[in-house]
Amino acid sequence: MNKQWTVGSILQWTQRFFAEKEIDTPRLDAEILLAHVLGKERIYLYAHYDEPMTPGELAAYKDIIKKRAARYPVARILGVQPFMGLDFSVSAAVLVPRPETELLIETVEKEEDRQAPLRILDMGTGSGAIIISLLHHFTTATGRGVDISAEALAVAKKNGEAFVLTASSGRKATFLPTCRRNNMTGLFPTRRT
Repeated sequence: MNKQWTVGSILQWTQRFFAEKEIDTPRLDAEILLAHVLGKERIYLYAHYDEPMTPGELAAYKDIIKKRAARYPVARILGVQPFMGLDFSVSAAVLVPRPETELLIETVEKEEDRQAPLRILDMGTGSGAIIISLLHHFTTATGRGVDISAEALAVAKKNGEAFVLTASSGRKATFLPTCRRNNMTGLFPTRRT
């Protein structure tokens, strides 16, 4: 006889499994991954604790818990990482935006007048999280994200489009390959000595 898995029983099992695998946050990861498979918010899991899982849901969940047990980051499994209140797409082509990097954005916010027309250069932009977050907070800013990886630039452009960073919004982001001098022309004024 097959066991009938419910939302609650699969969460408990996964938490124990992740703990045995020495995953740092076993319960949180189990909840985030199960909510993703079900297409729901985490709170749904507690309101539907006794709800049975379908065979398709179980199969999808099994696939992603195997990845997490193999140390794939949750953000890579889901393809999304929250950063500064925005959900950024991520892939194997970019580093996952880290919470510690949010301090950079918060420091700039404290130091700069939000109405100042900032021009931002983000070298090694990756997902574009830094430049996009700055442009999101500084409404008159413009900037360029530069990366040597075409795959990373594709992720950054996707994120820029998702957050409507266009010329009409006044918060334009441009994403460019490599770091050639001609890519930087006009971004920063030259000093005359």
